[in-house]
Amino acid sequence: MKTNIFYTTLVLLLLGINFLSAQPFTLDKNIKPIRLGLTEHPKYEGAKYIEGSLTLKKDSTNYHYVEGHDIYQYVDIFIYANDAKARLQADVVYNSWNNIEETQKTSTSENGFINFKLRSYQDIGFTVKSEETHDVPYSIVVNASPEVMHHLGSPFVKATETTLGSDSAVVNSEAKTDTVQEANNNLWIYIVIGVLLLVVGLLAGKLMGRKNTMLLIVLLTIHGVPTLSYGQTVGIERARESNLETEIFHRRERNSVNATINGQIDARINTINKAFATADALEEYIRQYRNVGSCLGSAPPPGQPRIPSFCNDEDSDCADCFRSARAEFNRCRYNLERLQTIYNCSKAFTDAAVALGDNTSGYHGVVGIVWQSQRRGIMRSIDEVDKAYDSKRIEMLESFHNSLMALDACERAHGLEDWYDRFGVMFYNFVEMRYHR
Repeated sequence: MKTNIFYTTLVLLLLGINFLSAQPFTLDKNIKPIRLGLTEHPKYEGAKYIEGSLTLKKDSTNYHYVEGHDIYQYVDIFIYANDAKARLQADVVYNSWNNIEETQKTSTSENGFINFKLRSYQDIGFTVKSEETHDVPYSIVVNASPEVMHHLGSPFVKATETTLGSDSAVVNSEAKTDTVQEANNNLWIYIVIGVLLLVVGLLAGKLMGRKNTMLLIVLLTIHGVPTLSYGQTVGIERARESNLETEIFHRRERNSVNATINGQIDARINTINKAFATADALEEYIRQYRNVGSCLGSAPPPGQPRIPSFCNDEDSDCADCFRSARAEFNRCRYNLERLQTIYNCSKAFTDAAVALGDNTSGYHGVVGIVWQSQRRGIMRSIDEVDKAYDSKRIEMLESFHNSLMALDACERAHGLEDWYDRFGVMFYNFVEMRYHR
């Protein structure tokens, strides 16, 4: 019986590639997780949320899973007891209910509630339990930010004569030479001033006596040391003011959270909902979010080329054709990134599961024979996934190429001829190689 259960568990885990977006896996029929399906936020465009109150029975565990989010959304899960004195513990799980990713407790939380900050390409499962000897009413608020798609960065730079390969590079070189020469001239001026100060000090020393000579030289040397300029002083003061403002902001934020915890439940939920109202506000806290799994990207791909354009992303007076073409350009890039991320995460999971099957199937002869038969079927399924990835990649690359051609037409309309042949094709080749399996 144990062998059959082990084998069934193993096969279902390996076939998990077909339901990677589903709730965490279990064979225990007594586990009936509560679905938390995110819905569109009524106030903030692109954001999603859900909130509700439940009861944790004495000596029991509640199972939940969150669905409806995207890999580019930052998810916050808030859990707190309606009675502030009740103690709760929550565990975030990965793939199966037994695979705990992170644990938090209200008793050790600074603000009295549990807050998981996560990103995930699949449903997020978590459990709630308590050390109390009575039923505990508790509340859950889940917020998913609007999609944040900034990590790939912008490859565009403002097209200038230098970037387009004209003779202006020589002018820049001459300007650099003049700057170096000016710096050398300033150095000689400082040396001359230093020598004059030393001579003055020696002459004064003869008049004042040997005892005071060294003291005078030291004082003159100190006064001769260049001091901070007005601009540098102002910069330092501004930095101090900025740090002070930041500290005041964080103190106010902490005080606001503490006041919310001590207030009514409705006020608490309202404050939590406001915390992640927009993607811009979220970026300040982006480093605090953990990936459930380790295959989600958060930085521009290495080696990404920079390409000149008539209009860079900072220009506010760009033509409409640039805005529409850039929007499609970025949409295609992030779709390719999403495709590769989900594939890499899935592939890493199945590779680990197949390795587990290979290592453990030898413990029992019957399991080993059945495993080898099933393994061939699993590998065929993986081959089908590979083919599906390749087919989807080609489709997305075609859309990406079309977005580049739209940019080419816009660049040509503003006087930058042959933009795609000179620059766009270079970026297309980079993207094509980047998203190979």
